[in-house]
Amino acid sequence: MSSVSVTLPCRFILTDDPMRARMLSAHHLEYADQVYESGDVILFSGSYKNVPIAVASTGFGVGTVLSCFREVSGLGAQEAVYVGGCVTTTSRHGLRTVVLASGGSQSLLERACAAAKRYVIPAVTRTVLPPDCKHPEEGGIVDGVTGAFYEQARMSGIEALSILTVSENAITGEKMEEHEIQSRFYGAARLVFEMFA
Repeated sequence: MSSVSVTLPCRFILTDDPMRARMLSAHHLEYADQVYESGDVILFSGSYKNVPIAVASTGFGVGTVLSCFREVSGLGAQEAVYVGGCVTTTSRHGLRTVVLASGGSQSLLERACAAAKRYVIPAVTRTVLPPDCKHPEEGGIVDGVTGAFYEQARMSGIEALSILTVSENAITGEKMEEHEIQSRFYGAARLVFEMFA
């Protein structure tokens, strides 16, 4: 991504799936331009309600997310929100719950809470634990990307937040259907656009 030669917005929305990045760009960004593509990594630049925003797919897996995020941090990002899915290990969080992951930027978390309330998007704030946590039932939400994403953001001096949708219950084995996963993803992503606007 170091070959990107255009000036990019300071606000980034990240997701793993390039198709999701394309859809977010097509449905939400005004004056969207694709400024980079290599494999699963695609970068769009545009605006939402006159606020400049970049949307990027990172590719799949913690390593690819962090690699892309390091590149994004070198392109002038000041705020980055990762939108993805997570697994619950408790009955406290049902499928479809939108989780605002604590442990990142307090400022972004507060803005996300305010946007969720303003647009009546049900969301809860929870600690997100790594998959290898010894006692996952204590936190209830498991995601492999968030902890590493927050650590990398702190090292880079970037405000970061993960917004995740519960798509699977590890206790009951219940999972959302693929079409519903996509629908809930776009609901969570709308929250990011509104908090940036």
